[in-house]
Amino acid sequence: MEAKRKLRAAIYCRLSKEDKNREEESESIQNQKLMLTQYAVKMDWDIAGIYCDEDYSGLDGERPQFKAMIELASKGLFDIVLCKNQSRFSRDMEAVEKYIHGLFPIWGVRFVGVVD
Repeated sequence: MEAKRKLRAAIYCRLSKEDKNREEESESIQNQKLMLTQYAVKMDWDIAGIYCDEDYSGLDGERPQFKAMIELASKGLFDIVLCKNQSRFSRDMEAVEKYIHGLFPIWGVRFVGVVD
């Protein structure tokens, strides 16, 4: 009998432009990473990557780490996109529909919002 492959999760964190003048990663991003990493470990998922866009609006479709994550999702490199909640993924309802309800199911990717 073949062993079942562990699910692979991509962690995505985002913070808006509110704290633009800091040099270090914000506490909010650190907290998101910690919470999502702990959740993935608890669920026994492999972490395929951590993608963070800091100082970007959730309406901005050109977030660099978001775009990189979407590109890898389209290639089937992970099974789950793990976020704090849907608004961290996107505040653009067209993008939510396009990815979470449209392309992710086609690509075999599931969206998980930990606090949704």
